[in-house]
Amino acid sequence: MKSPISRFTVSGNSMYPTLKEGQDVLSINWFVNPKVGDIIVLKYLGRELIKRIEKIEGEHVFVVGDNHDESTDSRHFGSINIDNIVGKVVYGPNDIPCTNCDSPVIGIYGRKDAICQNCGFKLSCCGEP
Repeated sequence: MKSPISRFTVSGNSMYPTLKEGQDVLSINWFVNPKVGDIIVLKYLGRELIKRIEKIEGEHVFVVGDNHDESTDSRHFGSINIDNIVGKVVYGPNDIPCTNCDSPVIGIYGRKDAICQNCGFKLSCCGEP
C-alpha cells in the first residue's frame, strides 16, 4: 500500500518557474480524481517525474512541464495511464512569488490560503480577492 504523503525533490528545470530544481515538494498519494491543471508525480521508465496534467482522455492523461523548452513530457512519450500517477503535488515552500511584493509565498497550489512571508495572512497582497 502506498504512503498517503511523500516528499520529492525537483530534478531539472521542466517545471520552472513554478517549481525549481532542488526544491522539495509534498504529494498526496491517495487522490482519486486527477484534474486538468493538477501538478502530479508520475512513474515513467522507472523514474519519478513531476508534470502538469494538460488533458484527460479516459484512463490516460497528457502531461507537460511548465517550461516547454526543457521538458520531456507527453509531447515526447505520449499520454500515460492514470495508474502511473504516484500522487498530486500539494505543497511546495517558497515557490510562488507574491504578485504585489515579490516575496516568497508558502501555500497549497490553487488555494486561496497561501501565505505571503512578507504580508502574513493578507491574501490581497498575494493576488487573491
